[in-house]
Amino acid sequence: MTTNALEKARAAAEKAAQDLAALEATEAEKAAQKAAERDARQRELDIKFLAQWEVLDAELLDAGSKSAADAVYEGADPIAAVATYWVARAKRNTIRQHARMAYFRVHGEHPADSFAMELNHRDMMLAARLEEAMSTAASRHAADLSDALEAEWTVPDAA
Repeated sequence: MTTNALEKARAAAEKAAQDLAALEATEAEKAAQKAAERDARQRELDIKFLAQWEVLDAELLDAGSKSAADAVYEGADPIAAVATYWVARAKRNTIRQHARMAYFRVHGEHPADSFAMELNHRDMMLAARLEEAMSTAASRHAADLSDALEAEWTVPDAA
């Protein structure tokens, strides 16, 4: 190759390198802009979530608050009550975990240990809990019957 051809090739390569650098800079700028927009949207959603996570948690607490004993006492399915309780508990832990992550994203630091604490692990012990529920419900039914019998078949002391 001649010196002139080498110079042209070097100039073309240099121009291509400059063009590539410009394209890479433009792409990096677009990516940074998209990341900044995404971070801003995420922060907005996190702030909204942090404002309402406790309400969501309380709703799930209410949804899973019917005890198996209450279900048996009312003649409902105790298994459904137990299942509802455990599903609501798992959902509450998920909400609490999301709240801790949102707190970290908004504040840039981990929340205090007491913030949105994960509900502690409890063994299901399904058979024991159902036995306890049936025993409790039976005692409540017996107490109801005792009250009804006493009201109908016993002369009150004040009479």
